[in-house]
Amino acid sequence: MTGEQREEATLQDHHAAFAEIGFLLDIFTTTIDNIMGGATAPVGRIAGRAMANKLPFRLENPSIDEAVGTLAERMQAGFGFALSGDGADRQLAFERCVLRDICRQRGQQPGGPMCRLFHAYFDGIVNELICRPVKSEISESGEQCLVKIATK
Repeated sequence: MTGEQREEATLQDHHAAFAEIGFLLDIFTTTIDNIMGGATAPVGRIAGRAMANKLPFRLENPSIDEAVGTLAERMQAGFGFALSGDGADRQLAFERCVLRDICRQRGQQPGGPMCRLFHAYFDGIVNELICRPVKSEISESGEQCLVKIATK
């Protein structure tokens, strides 16, 4: 350490940082969407699988329930989601979502390029954790987002 004192971040600093991150995520996802012509799922899945390999844990007998439950716990600072249903009728309900907050701030409807890329990324993480292909589809977006999720 250099012995320098650091100033405490203010609420205004946090709001400014949130706005900047939202702007950068918007530009990033819009650019990926434009380059890929809307077919961003492979980009998200590859990134998600790479992320899963960097997670500091491994699941012993992985199931989608265990993977999603573990991710919900790990991602609780920005997201609140839970898995429901069984068989082919599995669904993720996102009650709280930092990306929804970014969409609101940027004047966008949830469910667009940023959300689609995130869900492909999430699929990639779960895919790697349970060693099975995972595919999700946003079925409802708004104050609560519902995502159909299935394993192959």
